[in-house]
Amino acid sequence: MAQHPAHSQNHRHPDEPQMEEIARALKGAEYPMRKEKLLTLAKSNGADGEVIAVLNKISDRNFDSADAVLRDATRAE
Repeated sequence: MAQHPAHSQNHRHPDEPQMEEIARALKGAEYPMRKEKLLTLAKSNGADGEVIAVLNKISDRNFDSADAVLRDATRAE
């Protein structure tokens, strides 16, 4: 039986950034890195407002890898 689109794990509003865009915004990060430094890096990498909005929602903690940031960002969306 097919899953209802609203319950799909890949359900994403068209205005929400793709994880690839977030990963691109974090290029050059030297982990561990705190949320504020990640935001600064994303802005300097030219991240758009949607990516910045998602990063603003992540936990305020030290992240040890890009995967950890992406996991947190997925929950924050």
